[in-house]
Formats: sequence, structure tokens, C-alpha cells
Amino acid sequence: MDLIAILMGWPALITALVLSAFGAWFGKPALIWVGVVLVAPMAIYLSGSPGYPFVGAIPLLGLVASALSCRMRRKWPSAAGVVVYALFLAYLAYIVINQP
Repeated sequence: MDLIAILMGWPALITALVLSAFGAWFGKPALIWVGVVLVAPMAIYLSGSPGYPFVGAIPLLGLVASALSCRMRRKWPSAAGVVVYALFLAYLAYIVINQP
């Protein structure tokens, strides 16, 4: 597998989701920050899409908010940030699967 596919592909996105969920559940903001680093290349790539330049910021803002609220020992807002990323990932998967 190509290195760029690992950094920007589905393995990195799913790994970021799992790490962020564990980080929010166990109160470890470092795991969520690793998820942010894994999502950043995909977010930068998606921000270049015509018509929707803000789309790349959605997963990053959700995970950064999750990490900051986890750092302040707030469990539910931290979980909400991970849910935002999970919903975005589901939406992205739906678009990829149903493209013509």
C-alpha cells in the first residue's frame, strides 16, 4: 500500500475515529490529538473541493473541540465532538459508495 494512501485513506480515517473514541471515553486528550493529526491531510485535501471549501474544517473542528473539552474533564462535550466526526465520516462514505 502506498504511503499517501495510508496517510489520507480510509485506514487513517478509521484509526482516527477509533483513537478519538477511546480518548473521549477514557479521558485521554493525547489520543484525540493523534486523531486530529491523522485527519489533517484529508481535511486539507477536502478543503480544496470547489463549491465547499469549508468541508475540510468540519472534522478538524469537531476533533479539536473534543480534545479541548476532554482536557477540561468534560466527557459529554468530548464525546459530541467525536460523534460529529463519525457522522462526517459516514456522510463521506455514503458519497464515495454512491458516486456514479
